[in-house]
Amino acid sequence: MLRSIRVSILLSFLIISVGLGVLAWRSYELSARLEDGVNTLAMQYAGYAADITARRIDSAVRNGIFDASEEWQQLERKTPNPDSEMLSQWLKSNEWITSAIYVPDSDPTHSIFVSEPPNRATAAAKLTREFYTSSGLVRYTYDPARLVEHVRPVLHQQPLMQRSQSDPQAQLAIVTTPSRHGEARLTDGFTYVAPLAPPLQGYSIRAFVRTAYGTSGWENARYFSIWVSVAALVLTALGAYLAMRGLKREAETMKLRGALIANVSHELRTPLSMIRLGAETLKRSSKLTEKQRAEIEDAVLREVLHLSHMVENVLDVARIQNRSTKALAFTPVRPRDLLTSLISTYESWIKSRGFEITVQIEEAVDEQLWDRDAVERAVVNLIDNAVKYSGDIKFIAIALRQVSDHVVIEVRDRGIGIASTDLSRIFDPYYRAQFSDTQTRRGAGLGLTLVQQIMVSHGGRVEVESTPGIGSTFRLLFPRESSRVAEPLPALNVLPEIGSRS
Repeated sequence: MLRSIRVSILLSFLIISVGLGVLAWRSYELSARLEDGVNTLAMQYAGYAADITARRIDSAVRNGIFDASEEWQQLERKTPNPDSEMLSQWLKSNEWITSAIYVPDSDPTHSIFVSEPPNRATAAAKLTREFYTSSGLVRYTYDPARLVEHVRPVLHQQPLMQRSQSDPQAQLAIVTTPSRHGEARLTDGFTYVAPLAPPLQGYSIRAFVRTAYGTSGWENARYFSIWVSVAALVLTALGAYLAMRGLKREAETMKLRGALIANVSHELRTPLSMIRLGAETLKRSSKLTEKQRAEIEDAVLREVLHLSHMVENVLDVARIQNRSTKALAFTPVRPRDLLTSLISTYESWIKSRGFEITVQIEEAVDEQLWDRDAVERAVVNLIDNAVKYSGDIKFIAIALRQVSDHVVIEVRDRGIGIASTDLSRIFDPYYRAQFSDTQTRRGAGLGLTLVQQIMVSHGGRVEVESTPGIGSTFRLLFPRESSRVAEPLPALNVLPEIGSRS
């Protein structure tokens, strides 16, 4: 079933990836066409703007020359005999004219000549024009550059309606005539140069249309569509990865749950078989000596204790899973009495496994508010771990002491130890440290999880010191408090199991 789910996720991811790829390609293609259209329109508009503006400039130049002659003729009508003052006035009103001479038809010897002051004269090339009036001839010299400045306001009139006063569609300028006319492509737009008609044939109109906006950087529709598609593909891939990861974890959890059931069944079968064998022996054998009968009774009692320990672990896990079932009952407990009673109960079982046990208990340890059963479960789990993960050196040391802020219960062994890479994970549910014989050591990785949860419920913590090949030391640090409000254990989404180190 999980395999079919993986296949469906991968197939869905493949379909979405293909769809996003087609969408990105199509979007890229449409964006490229749109950009080509924009470029074509920009190039055409640049040529249109340059040609129209050149015609407007040529018309403005013709109008300026015509207006100058009309202005003189109006002055001449008002004053039948023009003088130098009138000619100077006409020259000032037309600043692009640098000098003028009036030759009357009645007496050419009485010609009038006026020129601009020497300080305004320039070295630029001058052009000459003349026109006839009703009483004579006017010949004047003008500066083409000044005439260009006279008609420059025409550049502010866009050939088409502009988007705003600060951002016209075309940038127009009057430049000296370049060697090449027509269109040209620049890095950020298109330019078009249109020459002016005489008498300003030395100048041209240059129109520049920028195409950078909307077609470069992240605003470029081509790149934007690609990046959006890539981002969608990455998010889809991330979703598929997380889904596959979740399925993998679910498969591992199901596998561990199956192993847990098998381990619990095996662990329960062994003490039950021993109890059954002992009971049948006691019932059927009437010739047993008192010593033999006592040995069998001790063996049955040890297995009952072991079985009771496993059942209590199962109940502890069930309690953690359902906090509303039972909160921890904090009652006054003498740590010394608790530990002494616990060791006397399990001493026979520990020694039956071939272990030497040492106990160091301080006398002056204050009475504490603990859940007696929960603390006993935590200590028994640590002892069970020490028994389970010891090699040839079978030694367990149990200590109880009181420091300034804590009451400390310590369980030390000389077993196989825990690698530093596993220390940070040994309290995770179902995690088991990797040893060469991990699979032969029964357990599913919930024993230390229970210990940690019990310590959290008491406001304490667990400290671990371990060196591979030398042994491990577990310390339960309970805060010294005079009172405590009963708190339920935090929920733990696991299955019941027999206590184990990892």
